[in-house]
Amino acid sequence: MPSHSKIKKTGHHVSLADTGVQKKSRRLENRNLALAVCGGIAAVESVKILRELRRYGAKITPFFTPHVIDFITELSVEWAAGEKVVTKMGADVDHLDPFDLVIVAPVTLNTLSKSALGLADNPVTLLIAGQLGRKSPLLFVPTMNTQLLGHPLYLEYVTRLKGWGAEFLESEEEEGRVKMAPPERLVKRVIEVLS
Repeated sequence: MPSHSKIKKTGHHVSLADTGVQKKSRRLENRNLALAVCGGIAAVESVKILRELRRYGAKITPFFTPHVIDFITELSVEWAAGEKVVTKMGADVDHLDPFDLVIVAPVTLNTLSKSALGLADNPVTLLIAGQLGRKSPLLFVPTMNTQLLGHPLYLEYVTRLKGWGAEFLESEEEEGRVKMAPPERLVKRVIEVLS
């Protein structure tokens, strides 16, 4: 059985190039997506989400808020996406590139609140602000403890963001928290938003 992974050496840097994603469909082919990952435990699900999106032909650029690295590594996300992770606001301003859709999964209360207030102090919040400014598709996937979900401003901010055109994919409560939607359900919603 042939290997679908190749180790590439460039100078002293070793990178993993994965070509082993089997296509399920071409529904997202030629779609340029961004997956914005926020710093919560549900960030560990981003590898599965990226792989599933690629199975439908999407090209995905991953973005991190500063605390994502407390939960998952850049290497694992780059492997899953086949693209470099954007972790800093830089001169190339890739966080302001036009994307067919920006998926914020997981979105934390912190990032949701900043987005509703127009704050853009990291690559993810700047990406969201740019997408809202272009009036381009934006999908939030909230995952958080139910105590945070019950914050008095949560519903106000969700309503504000929906009023600006953002979509939401919400999951059921389980074990005192709203967990990440399964990758298949998320991809189905992505296809609906882009249809």
